[in-house]
Formats: sequence, structure tokens, C-alpha cells
Amino acid sequence: MAGKSIRIFLVDGVPQGMRSAEVGNWTGIALVSPRTELSRLSQRKEVRRTGVYILLGPSDLSASGLAIYVGEGDDVWARLRSHDDSKDFWTWVAIFISKDDNLTKAHVRWLEAALVRDVSAAKRVEIKNLNEPFGGILPEADVADMEAFLEHVRLLLPTLGADVFMSTAPSKSAGAKTGDLVLELRWEGCRAECMVRDGSFIVQRGSTARVTEVPSLNDAGRRTRQALRDNAVLVPVAGNVQLLRFEQDYAFDSPSAAASVVSGTGLNGRAHWKVKGQGLTYKAWEEQQLASGGS
Repeated sequence: MAGKSIRIFLVDGVPQGMRSAEVGNWTGIALVSPRTELSRLSQRKEVRRTGVYILLGPSDLSASGLAIYVGEGDDVWARLRSHDDSKDFWTWVAIFISKDDNLTKAHVRWLEAALVRDVSAAKRVEIKNLNEPFGGILPEADVADMEAFLEHVRLLLPTLGADVFMSTAPSKSAGAKTGDLVLELRWEGCRAECMVRDGSFIVQRGSTARVTEVPSLNDAGRRTRQALRDNAVLVPVAGNVQLLRFEQDYAFDSPSAAASVVSGTGLNGRAHWKVKGQGLTYKAWEEQQLASGGS
């Protein structure tokens, strides 16, 4: 993948405050703000434009610990003001608008629907939208433009602290690519495969996990496993009450998080995931790569 240049400006000079973000050669811009700074946010001209926005806050029901609401509006600020009165869960907001004012109501309705679809497919967060947006129909050229806009939103959100998508876009192949590292883990009857891609550890559809959880499994591991079962990412295996099956590819932030979900116990993922077909631990493989200069 070609490199991308992202410019993040700290409006208040601190990383926890208001931020703007741009991607090189992109006509859009992202504006992120804590809810505590809404009065100052209202003074920025960008928030009066047509755009899409994502409200984010904590959740006890999702694997990532995040809840979101996706919306759109001709005047984003008017929508945010209404949500400040009607929705309690959110603590910060990410707004995406066009610097050249070329986004229309039809465009942002399409973007809203696409974002809800992609976030729902990832099953990483609790979605507060009560209804699935329709999105409408756009001319072919406009669809191409909005798909490009969506890719930049997908790029910026994790950069800004909201990893709410799958590692790859649903429209792209999730299969192994040339150069992908494939790992495997076997633990008391379960077997899982994992691809290392773009900094994520993606457990593959069809992998199995153990039903049993040891008493020492930490709260984060238990919450993640329960959230994946509640969202039908992990489902029972017919004829085997000891196993669960991954119904889709699912990305984890670390090998240990992936290993804990698969095994039901706290494992050092670098020591227990092994390079498929080699028997070499991920830790040993990393050490080899460092010794050889990554070649």
C-alpha cells in the first residue's frame, strides 16, 4: 500500500483537546472535539457545513469498550446541539466535511449508511443508531467520489483513536495476500489461524475457540469473549459443546488478546502463536526478522 501523509493539528496544543486532521490531496477534513468543548466547537465555521459525524462514548457491551452513533446533516452543528440534549452516552465527536463545500445532502446520506454498514460488519463497537439508514441512490460518478471519501474516513478514525472498523474494507478481499504472515494456535482441542496485517492480528473465519474460561482470565478477556458471542462472531460448534467457531474474520490489537479469546485463558500470544507450517513461535520469528534487518 502506498504511504499516506496525515496532518493533525492540535487546536489547543494538547492531544486530548480539539483536533483537525487532513490527508494529503484530499478535499475533506476531520474535526474532533471532546463534548466538554461544544461551546468552542460551535464557533468554528466548519461545523455549519453539510457533513457526517460520529458520536463516541464508553460501552460495557462491546469488545472495544466503545459505543457510537453515526449521523448526517446539512448543518452538522444543529444536529450536535440536539444530540447534546437527547443522548447521554457520548463523550467526544468526530466530524467529516468537505473543504470545498461539495458535499450535498444526498452525499452525506450515502456516507452515513455506508459507515453504519461497515461498523456493523466489524462488530467491534455498540451501535446506538436505532434504525439502519437507507442511504439513497447516487449517480455512478458520485458513488466513486463517496467511496474515495469513505476510505479517508476509514483511514482517519483509527488514527484519531476510534478503531471501529475491520482491518480491511468489506469490499476488499479478506484472504491472505502475498507477504502476509499467517500464524496458528492450537490449545486443548481448538485451532485458530491468524493473519498479521496492517498492525492487526486477524483471526480467520472458521477458526475455533474454547468454550471454557479459566478463573484467572482477566475482565477484558471475559468482556471481549462475551461481546463476540453476543454479536454472533463466536457461535457454538454443532456436535461439540467444548468449542466455538469464528463466523467472520476478526481483528485484534495484539497477539495476546487474540490468543486469550481463542484459549479462554491468559496467554502470551508471542510465545503461543506459531508461524504456520514452520512451528516457529511469533516471538522467535520477530527476533529473526530483527537479526536479519527485516529482510
